[in-house]
Amino acid sequence: MNASITPNRHEHRDVAILVIRPHPDDESSATGGMLAHYHAQGVRTGVVICTGGEEGEIHDPDLDPEADKPRLQEIRERELRHACSILGVSELRLLGYRDSGMAETSANSHPDAFWGAEQTEAAGRLVRIIRELRPQVIVTEQAGGGYSHPDHVMCHMVSVTAFHAAGDRQAYPEAGEAWQVSKLYTIAHVDDGTWEALRPEFKAAGFDLGKRRSPRKRRPGPEEATVTLDVRPYSEIQRRALLAHRTQIPSTSMWARLPDKLYRRAFATAYFMRLHPPAAAREREPDLCSGLPLHPPQSHASS
Repeated sequence: MNASITPNRHEHRDVAILVIRPHPDDESSATGGMLAHYHAQGVRTGVVICTGGEEGEIHDPDLDPEADKPRLQEIRERELRHACSILGVSELRLLGYRDSGMAETSANSHPDAFWGAEQTEAAGRLVRIIRELRPQVIVTEQAGGGYSHPDHVMCHMVSVTAFHAAGDRQAYPEAGEAWQVSKLYTIAHVDDGTWEALRPEFKAAGFDLGKRRSPRKRRPGPEEATVTLDVRPYSEIQRRALLAHRTQIPSTSMWARLPDKLYRRAFATAYFMRLHPPAAAREREPDLCSGLPLHPPQSHASS
């Protein structure tokens, strides 16, 4: 399956930040507020989605979960394009793999599944996109994918490989002129105590958060993040983008029904960890683009 890109070697459409996520709708969740934030600042953003989301469910009441399942990839791509337009994404690319499904399901072994792809081949597709769009910053999944979904795990591994290979002239010479991305971040899934503090308000709004987390299972705290971004001004944009994925977000879900003020407080902050250059312990940056020019004059490819 070919990647959905049309590279132009004579005209670069540079983006400052390139977000690489596994499935349609992932761009609007943990990275949606960040994308809307940078668009509002006049920063060009790009999104790469690795799979077509074929293993997702169908919650759209206007569709038939069985009859429309064979064309779910087409439907989800349409939803993705709508969501990206809401978030102000300048460039969207599809890596061209199939959704691998949850761990240890039959979808893992589909011949086109992302999880089963040759990692060097998948990285080559991504290198071509990086060299075309020439981002200064890449944001992708954390190591291990945040949870055990095979596509999230694979997305991290392929993104890290492609980040380093894109600036190496000797790697993938057929993929275009080498381009060294300045910084690589992962999404940081941290527990900042917000949801626990808001538990009574969730309950009053009719949403049960379930049992409190065991201290042994608690996520890392916000002190582990390199960048802490306030995305409250963009919560409504982020929610509109997420709800554009009608097949995936039921109208009865928390994301659809949570009162605006509570939603804004629950999803107030986006956290990111810098992998390259490696962040020192407790290092903090005010911004993903901190220290970088918005429009680099030329590539600085490694030999």
